[in-house]
Amino acid sequence: MRKLAPLAVLIGLLTAGCWQTVNLPYHNIKSLQPFADGAVTTISTGGKQTHYALKKVARGRYRLTQTDRGSDFGQGFQLALFPLPGAPSNVLVYGAAALDHTAAGANLRYYGLLIVTGQKSAEEIRPDCDRDARFARVSGTRKGKDGACTFADRAGLEKSLLALWKSRKKPDYSYSLK
Repeated sequence: MRKLAPLAVLIGLLTAGCWQTVNLPYHNIKSLQPFADGAVTTISTGGKQTHYALKKVARGRYRLTQTDRGSDFGQGFQLALFPLPGAPSNVLVYGAAALDHTAAGANLRYYGLLIVTGQKSAEEIRPDCDRDARFARVSGTRKGKDGACTFADRAGLEKSLLALWKSRKKPDYSYSLK
């Protein structure tokens, strides 16, 4: 799992149509940091490749920044990885916050699942509030006016993520460590 860190961090950059929290449900918990720094390549289900750099930072977090030249060069996320209670050990919760808003809870956190599939590979399941609404409702969470599903607490988030995992939803992205 140490060699998959870049894979896990990459998912944070890809968040959209999200499941989010405005509080910090994992604030006092040191995240897993099983991966080394390195380069990551992501491939969407549509075949688009994007490249990132993964770097360990404080409290078990990672910083993931895009390395492809263009308008998104240098942009990224701070990522954290946590075990998902009730799921296999290779299924992790990821939490992502945009790098330009990571100071002391200054912005929303986005959540999804990272499935470690090999020593240098992983897949992301990115929840979408519209497509995956039935799993959000497991914890009583509904779509807000902003179009996102905003969870009130960690227990609700994890309950809904576990339901999403058990649904056998196909991954949205694959990641490889070079």
